[in-house]
Amino acid sequence: MLQRWLFHLGCVLALAWPAFINGQPFYFPDSTAYVRAADSAAYIFSGERIRTEWTEHYRRSLEPGGKAHDTDHHIGARGNDLATESIMAGRSPYFGALLWVSYLFSRFWLFVVAQAAVAYWLIRMALRLFGLARPAIVAGTVLLLSAVTALPYFTGLLMPDLLAGIGILAFLLLVIDRGRLARGERMGLFTLLLLSVVAHLTHILIVAAMAAMLAIWALARGWPRARTAAPVVPTLLILAAGIGSVLLTSAVVEQVFGRKPLLVPLLTARFMADGPGLDYLRRHCPEAGFAACAWAGRTEVMAADLLWSHDPAKGGYMFADAATRRALSAEDKAFATAVLADHPVAQGTAILRNGWRQAIDIEADLLNYSCTMGPHCWPALPPRERAALQASLGGQGLWPQPAIARLQQGAIVAAILLLLAWLAIDARRGGERRDDLRLWLLLIVVALAVNALLGGGISEPQARYQARIIWLLPLAAIIAGLLWRGDPEPCATDG
Repeated sequence: MLQRWLFHLGCVLALAWPAFINGQPFYFPDSTAYVRAADSAAYIFSGERIRTEWTEHYRRSLEPGGKAHDTDHHIGARGNDLATESIMAGRSPYFGALLWVSYLFSRFWLFVVAQAAVAYWLIRMALRLFGLARPAIVAGTVLLLSAVTALPYFTGLLMPDLLAGIGILAFLLLVIDRGRLARGERMGLFTLLLLSVVAHLTHILIVAAMAAMLAIWALARGWPRARTAAPVVPTLLILAAGIGSVLLTSAVVEQVFGRKPLLVPLLTARFMADGPGLDYLRRHCPEAGFAACAWAGRTEVMAADLLWSHDPAKGGYMFADAATRRALSAEDKAFATAVLADHPVAQGTAILRNGWRQAIDIEADLLNYSCTMGPHCWPALPPRERAALQASLGGQGLWPQPAIARLQQGAIVAAILLLLAWLAIDARRGGERRDDLRLWLLLIVVALAVNALLGGGISEPQARYQARIIWLLPLAAIIAGLLWRGDPEPCATDG
């Protein structure tokens, strides 16, 4: 028994090794917004009795004298500006609560270990359903994924990114259940799916696309209605709960702060950066009446700079007053619709081009931080956390990021080649397991495509977006290779 638990513990730690080597879980700039959302909620709803190291950053903004006198014309340098009661939408307080609680008890290490344990549980379950759960195979799969993919890096990242891959894999396992999973396992998978969709809006869209493709596949293959309904109906209820969580968050924010949370004008920035948006502004402003007309004179923009830069020559949103931010948020979809109507081919092509750029940008470029030694870098972190960040390998810029990126890219290329060869040769042998894997590949491709369009076509192509789920391809390739190598009988235990 002890040997078995040591085996499981070793696999879990292997899936979290980068954070331990780094000396601290990995931060992303948005990490602080998630933590502070939960921290501020605890502070407000406890009558200001619950305070942590994170509270001081915003506490004065909640005091009577901390409010801006002219909220409409106040300019704040932060995305969340409590002085004007402007709160960004899109940062799940439910995910933030997980981070915050794990910080209180372990300075985020519980979150890291929990993510690694969940990933290990899903990987082991996947191998079991394909009849490949011998201890040596489980250990080899975990070690390979830990060594050459982005999975262990996202395990240690204080963001909801890994929950995208976890939600996808949970759905894939439910799809090939066919009564083989225990009731507790199914409930666990549905719980993970729910956690995934309440963690980020994009996860809702990805899972919805997979569910739609599954329904089409099931119809084409003539599946019995009960087999299709088993994963799809609960998934639809979970998707509804995810949408409900967004609406509930908006209602609570409006109740507490008097204003609805603001969606960052991602489409406005993206379409301006692509070119058609700027061309539309030059030809139709000021008559169009969009708040974005303020930047009609720009010759070019970068989407991320326009939204987040504090350089006046590049930025815009950070220098806009509260009224302009609200207008940009409210007009985002209308502006995008107007640009698409004016430049349907050019903007449509740009969306596909950016989606493709996102699809092939796959390494985890989140290990080394920039400017961590400067006095004004990472000011949103509490002093103790900032000191730990600066002392970490990432804070000192010691991770060999280019070499790690090449290793991850090589692993993905090898996985794709192996999967293509498997589809051309071994998949033709048929059987339930090979049919299951073909369905998995179809659904994974759908998830990757939707993720790429959301990340690149609507936001800004970033390696992090695609890397968070691309590790599913090497997992599928390992399974394909094992099925191809032989046809072992399913194992009754998973070690």
